[in-house]
Amino acid sequence: MSGSRYQPMPRGERRTRGSADGARAGAPTLSSKDFFDLLRRRTPANAAALDRRIESRSVRELTVLMSDSSGFSRRTHEHGILQFLAVMTQCYDRLIPIIEAERGVCLSHNADNIVAVFEKPAHAVRAAAAMHRWLARRNAGLSEPERFNICIGIHCGPMVRLKDNVFGDKVNVAARIGEDLAGKDEILVTREVARRLGRAGRAKWSRSAEIGGRTFELYTIPY
Repeated sequence: MSGSRYQPMPRGERRTRGSADGARAGAPTLSSKDFFDLLRRRTPANAAALDRRIESRSVRELTVLMSDSSGFSRRTHEHGILQFLAVMTQCYDRLIPIIEAERGVCLSHNADNIVAVFEKPAHAVRAAAAMHRWLARRNAGLSEPERFNICIGIHCGPMVRLKDNVFGDKVNVAARIGEDLAGKDEILVTREVARRLGRAGRAKWSRSAEIGGRTFELYTIPY
């Protein structure tokens, strides 16, 4: 699937000044409704013109951060789904402002995932590090059922950015990294992200992984 598998936040998308929620100059960003209404009218005859219209309003170079909880199945089996969801909700109430403080926009926090977009990879990586550090401080001294840990994947590139969602292969790659490849308390980024961070990012090569038929070089970020 070449798009986000997540729905918008129930409370509506939050925005912060200077964050990745602005449209390209000249036209407002499309809403999901407007976007899919355009696609319903897409035919071979009008595809080129309609695609240019969509691209001018919604295709942008962004960085996407995908956070997944660590040990979901085990923890729900041992402590129950309500205990897990209560702890997760309390943590997300603190983690989302951390994302926003780094100019990110949280598009979804359904199930046990967070999906956020940023204008620059450095902002996404700083947010990821701050999220892990906050959780480490919070978890210190707590009993195992009260602890919460995450794993994070980050990728960047052109994607369809709507007012309330994001679509594209870059989104799916970040989701695969965050959900399946990154380990507990780990920040795992693609080579594209690592290159944009430069030496200051201190990215360390981790391993190669095949995602969607392509091989990606993945790097860990110390924090």
